[in-house]
Amino acid sequence: MPGHHALLSPSAAHRWMNCTAAPRLEADAPDSESSYALEGTLAHAFCARKLKKHLGLSTAAEDAEIAELSPRFYSGEMDEYTDAYATAVIERLQAARTMTPDARLLVETRLDFSEYVPESFGTSDATIIADGLMEVIDFKYGKGVRVEAVHNEQMMIYALGAFLRHSLEYGIRRVRMTIVQPRIDNLSEYEISVADLLRWADEELRPKAREAFDGTGAQRPGEWCRFCRVKGACKALAGKCVDTARAMSDPALLTPEDMARDVLPWLSTVKSWVASIEEYTLQQALSGVAYSGYKVVEGRSVRRISDENAVADILHDQGYDDSEFMKPSQLCGITELERLVGKKRFTQLCGDYVTKPQGKPTLVEAGDKRPAYNTAADDFGGVEV
Repeated sequence: MPGHHALLSPSAAHRWMNCTAAPRLEADAPDSESSYALEGTLAHAFCARKLKKHLGLSTAAEDAEIAELSPRFYSGEMDEYTDAYATAVIERLQAARTMTPDARLLVETRLDFSEYVPESFGTSDATIIADGLMEVIDFKYGKGVRVEAVHNEQMMIYALGAFLRHSLEYGIRRVRMTIVQPRIDNLSEYEISVADLLRWADEELRPKAREAFDGTGAQRPGEWCRFCRVKGACKALAGKCVDTARAMSDPALLTPEDMARDVLPWLSTVKSWVASIEEYTLQQALSGVAYSGYKVVEGRSVRRISDENAVADILHDQGYDDSEFMKPSQLCGITELERLVGKKRFTQLCGDYVTKPQGKPTLVEAGDKRPAYNTAADDFGGVEV
């Protein structure tokens, strides 16, 4: 299970390198573990066990973790996605051994970064050590946010730690960082020379880390605030979001250029901030904090039947036919079915009966990898030529 985290955790590096005030502000904030995080922990345990079995290593730690979490979070699709990750790692190991016969695969390796990031450490999912090219591979089970490897601070810190630990054993000149995110078919790679990695570590990582550790940095709001534990109480983020909202108060007065430059880049952050404010103020009010002009009340509640069999028996005894008060069986949704049997197997079995209509148009940044929306697909859908 996840243990103690460093103040300057590599997984939060994108946030604390952009807002160096964040780590100290978050230090005393509660860090509750969500069900999504525990599901990810289970998936990581399956990944590690599969790689360790390939290497002939003990899987006792992974077996215990899997036994504890599987009853709550295991699904058929988890085997499929962790297989995809393990296959990708093993293929890269085999490729490395064609060039370096004694290339090594290290699984769930604890790395130390304190030479550059004070008191910092972390665990690399998979590291392939070889002459010439070293590989750092990270598994992401989440599907809500697409994670890219290019200039990914977490991956670069892992690569730095792995290089510092193994540079005396192998002649490492380049590093390839790979993120495997199979639930959204994302395989992202970024390659950099060791010289450039060390230059980045000296010129960017070390000074930002020192500033963050010492608590001397300024609050700087941005898209990196999304997972900040104190965003609901952050004055800098509140100021930026309020200013952005004011700019949108009459969109007719804004040109498309104004919208693209000043408003659209902040929409997702504003929405996330509003949600965090609602949650933060509610929790504060429940703990006794008074907000002038506001009070906590009981929200809308949905009535539920506590004993369906008893109600059915009563209605049946009163002369009502079962067809009047009982619903027929209903097929589960596609996502639930894929979780049951696995996405690949479900596609093999039932793919001929699954259709995917054109999605709702969404405005995104130009760098998004999805193709531009085709309105003709709707205008002429179903027309036979």
